[in-house]
Amino acid sequence: MNRIYLLLLFCCSILYSQEEQKSIVVLFNSNEFALSSEAEGTLSAFFSDETLVISSISIEGFCDDVGSDENNLILSTNRAQSVENFLKKEFNLNCNSILGKGELPLMNSSVDESRKNNRKAILKITFSKSSEENILSNKDSEKRYKNYKTFSDKLVVGDKIIIKNLLFKGSLTIFENPEEAIIELEKIVTYLNENPNTTIEIQGHVCCIGSAHSDAHDRFSGKNNLSHTRAQKIYDYLIEKGISTSRMTHMGYGRKYPIPGGIESDNKRVEILITKV
Repeated sequence: MNRIYLLLLFCCSILYSQEEQKSIVVLFNSNEFALSSEAEGTLSAFFSDETLVISSISIEGFCDDVGSDENNLILSTNRAQSVENFLKKEFNLNCNSILGKGELPLMNSSVDESRKNNRKAILKITFSKSSEENILSNKDSEKRYKNYKTFSDKLVVGDKIIIKNLLFKGSLTIFENPEEAIIELEKIVTYLNENPNTTIEIQGHVCCIGSAHSDAHDRFSGKNNLSHTRAQKIYDYLIEKGISTSRMTHMGYGRKYPIPGGIESDNKRVEILITKV
C-alpha cells in the first residue's frame, strides 16, 4: 500500500511540475477601466497560443492614489472585470478569481510615472504547454503547396484544396478575420453550386501539439477535438448556404498529417478533399 501511495505522489509531482506560471500586466488610462488596443494586443498575443492548456486565471485590479478610497476600490474592480470580460468574449476563458485592490502607494520614481504604473491589472496564469514538434523553417510556399489545387483547376477525385486566409483564434472555432474567412468560404459554395455532382470531405488540422496528444484543446467544447470542431464549423456554414448534407462529410485529423517541408503554423488549416465528381 505504501508503495502505491508513493507512486501516486510521484506521478502527481511529475504532472504538477509540467505546469507553468506567468504574470501579465496591462495598464489603464487615468480614471478609466476600458482596455486599450495595446492591452488587448498583449492579452491576445499570449492567449492565442494553441499549445496552452489553462489551469487557472486570477486577476487583480489596482489604481493610483488620486480619488477617494471608495471610488478607487470600484475602479480597480472594474478594471479586473474588463480583463475578465475580454478573455471570456475573445477566448471563452473563465477566471477563477477577480479582485479590486484599490489604490497603490507611490513608489520612489517620479509621481507621474509611479501613478501610471499603478493604474493596472495583474493576471496570474497557471498553464501547461504541449511541445512543438518538427518545426521547420522552409518558407518556399510553392514547395509547401505544390500538391494542392485551387477551385479554378479542373478537379478530380483525390484532389485537395487548402483554404487560405481561413485563420482561427487560438484554441477556438472563431475566425480571426471574419470578412476574409467568408470570402474563402464563398469560393466553396460557388464551386459546389456550379458542380452539383461533386461531393467533398472537409478536413480539419491543427498545429503545435506533441505526440502525446491526438488533437488540440477546444475551449468551447472543453475537449481535445479542435480539428474536428473547426471542420464542423465549415460544414455547418455550407449547410446554411444550402449545400446538401449528402454531398459533404467532415473529419478532424489533429496533427496527424503535417505539411511536408512546411513551417509549424502551416499545419493549422482546413482542407477540402474531392471525393466524387
